Amino acid sequence: MDSHDKTTRIFCNTCKTPTRHNLVDLHEYHCGDSEIGHMEVWGTYFFWTCAGCDTCVMEDRYATDYSNGEEESIFHPRREHSYRPRKHFTNLPKRLDALYKEVVSALNEDLPILCAAGLRSLLEGLCAEQGIQRSNLQAKIDGMTSHLPENIVKNLHAFRFMGNRAVHELEPPLQFELSVALDVIEDLLNFLYTLDYKASMLAKFKASQRGGDATVAEDTVGS
Repeated sequence: MDSHDKTTRIFCNTCKTPTRHNLVDLHEYHCGDSEIGHMEVWGTYFFWTCAGCDTCVMEDRYATDYSNGEEESIFHPRREHSYRPRKHFTNLPKRLDALYKEVVSALNEDLPILCAAGLRSLLEGLCAEQGIQRSNLQAKIDGMTSHLPENIVKNLHAFRFMGNRAVHELEPPLQFELSVALDVIEDLLNFLYTLDYKASMLAKFKASQRGGDATVAEDTVGS
């Protein structure tokens, strides 16, 4: 342990901020054999504890014979500083909900091309659920003007361009682009499903109240 730092700063999932972590133990490993065509991996497992809350995390710090000596780290459990939680949308169709969850997972796992393709598919599925049947995604997005303001629809074409670049040209979008695109999709899902559902529930509640008030008024007149 003498050749390694005894403390380091790691994002703590409990403290919700980078904190000083103390090294408890480590184990070095080497696997693979380049002579028989297998990738060689050299690494060290570090077992850290947070100096603030005493929770633990394991770091797998490794390099391969293809990485030119550059090390990468994987933490278990995964650090949540860039973790995006899923939202719950009332009345959202199951297939859209399943696709939405996959998109969020792809973003959290740093899979930008899959995330972009998923966002594009989610938008196409959203159009289909709204009854818009057109020959291509561009026409489907244009058809959303019956459900959304025209300026919003115009900006939705950015999803199509981003998805096309990811799927056809294998060009990964920036994390910021994907995060903003997911913000927009979540706003659309909320507007088209959750808000509509809650508004209809409120209307039914108000209608039942008016019916109750009318009954009370009739009973008063009858007395």
